[in-house]
Amino acid sequence: MRPSRARHAGAWLALLSGMCLTSPLRAQPTPSDKALAEGLFQDGKKLMDEGKLQEACPKLAESQRVDPTVGTLLNLAVCHEKEGKTASAWAEFKEASALAASAGQQDRAQFAAKRGSELEARLTRLVLEVAQPAPGMAITLNGKDLSATAATGSGIPVDPGTATVEARAPGKQPWSQQVTLDPGPSTARVTIPPLADVAAPEPSRAAPPAPPRPAPPARPEAPQPEGAGSPMRTLGFVAGGVGLAGIGVGAVFGVLTVQKAGDVEEGCSGNFRCSRADVEANESARTTAMVSNIAVGAGLLCLGAGVAMVLLSRSPEKTVAGERVWVAPSVASDGGRVVLGGQW
Repeated sequence: MRPSRARHAGAWLALLSGMCLTSPLRAQPTPSDKALAEGLFQDGKKLMDEGKLQEACPKLAESQRVDPTVGTLLNLAVCHEKEGKTASAWAEFKEASALAASAGQQDRAQFAAKRGSELEARLTRLVLEVAQPAPGMAITLNGKDLSATAATGSGIPVDPGTATVEARAPGKQPWSQQVTLDPGPSTARVTIPPLADVAAPEPSRAAPPAPPRPAPPARPEAPQPEGAGSPMRTLGFVAGGVGLAGIGVGAVFGVLTVQKAGDVEEGCSGNFRCSRADVEANESARTTAMVSNIAVGAGLLCLGAGVAMVLLSRSPEKTVAGERVWVAPSVASDGGRVVLGGQW
């Protein structure tokens, strides 16, 4: 093997070992770890002998992770080789050979080296080419990070099957492609195209403000009769009604007064002394006369006030220029009166 090929093989061996195994820099396994690893190893060996490789290989891999040993690693490599994962098995045989040699286990070292050499001739390789490298580009193979410089232009040992290649870079759109890898010896090539720039976000455009809604047309008010709704006009009619009622009451009491006065005059005529009944009738006549005067006076006063309020509550626009109306009610001991005047 030439030096350059040896360097590439060593790089891919380290990469595949990192994918399949844990780092050697780990804490020493505890007795419980060793017991667990032994149980997993026994189960994995039994399943592999039964041909159940998809169940056997994960158990052997977990046993190697919990308590790494050369023997478990060799069995895991054999399991992966039977499963068809030639690249994984090749990397595990190479690592097992080196570990066995450092531990003085020459038989195991030679066995692992021979099996690794046989598998190397049957490896499936993937060659990645980058059409236009981008700053900060990251390449992954089946989710595992690859160095863009080391990955391009060299045949990467891969397990046969379907592989996913992805490329990302700051400010670029991600790219990915799936490739089918046939069992080796074979070589597949994938070219990573120039990554497209990420489209700059368009500035947000604020929606134009909605035009103001036109005000609803004012509804025309229904015409009202002159003076309708005026409090003064309403009070004027009320006062007038009260005044008329008062005048009516005064008239009734006035009639009673006249009747009682006539009875008194008839009882006392021709006599120098009036009877007690005539005296009481005279007093009653005086009372009814007073009530009549008060009622008539108050009625006239209310009627005059009512007429004044009705006249004064007329609309200004209906008032003729120079027109002037007044009402002057008055009350006296002998009755009440209302004076109505004006200028036209």
